[in-house]
Amino acid sequence: MSFGIEADRIFKSFGEPPQVVLQDVSLNIKEGNFVALTGKSGSGKSTLLYIVSGLDNPTSGDVKLSGKSLQQMDSKELHALRNLSIGFVFQFHYLLPELTGLENITMPARKTGTHKQVEDYALHLMESFGVSHCKDKFPSQMSGGEGQRVAIARALVQKPKFLFADEPTGNLDTTNGDKVMEIFRRINKEDGTTILFVTHDPDYAAIAEQRIHMIDGKIAEIS
Repeated sequence: MSFGIEADRIFKSFGEPPQVVLQDVSLNIKEGNFVALTGKSGSGKSTLLYIVSGLDNPTSGDVKLSGKSLQQMDSKELHALRNLSIGFVFQFHYLLPELTGLENITMPARKTGTHKQVEDYALHLMESFGVSHCKDKFPSQMSGGEGQRVAIARALVQKPKFLFADEPTGNLDTTNGDKVMEIFRRINKEDGTTILFVTHDPDYAAIAEQRIHMIDGKIAEIS
């Protein structure tokens, strides 16, 4: 069995005196799996998501993506991994206000000078996600649902192996939330993208192939 995401004995503390947020968390997620991370506010689920995606470091423990340890990478290697192999969707879209929808989507490829090469794929994603009309719009001219779908396209434009999402439907109404989850399900099935997303919504968690439930910084149940 090939694991895409492996976390081994993750601890995370903040502040002084230290406040423990994650306590001895270990998990293995198969490549191509679609997984929901659930739990009450303060349970540690977003902290865990940030650590396994390489956006934050554990106080101790090790994270591997496709067998490669994040803790053994230097900053250059980690930056390249995040840019090419990892997509991240936040609760709020965080689009750059001075760029159009298409420019926002191709932004990750600008770091490697390949934004012109990915433009056709960006337009394909926009059409697939129903936001082609936002191509030349600025974020202030988009609805919340449109902005979030543009942000998902931005996370996917480099065709990452992993997609991480932190409450991606949290600021959306039910109709737009359903659209976002349908996009996730589609790219998981069609592209084999490994997806780990945080949600409070039991209906959205039920869509996932696997659910990891957290309580007080520990994994309480995997189903």
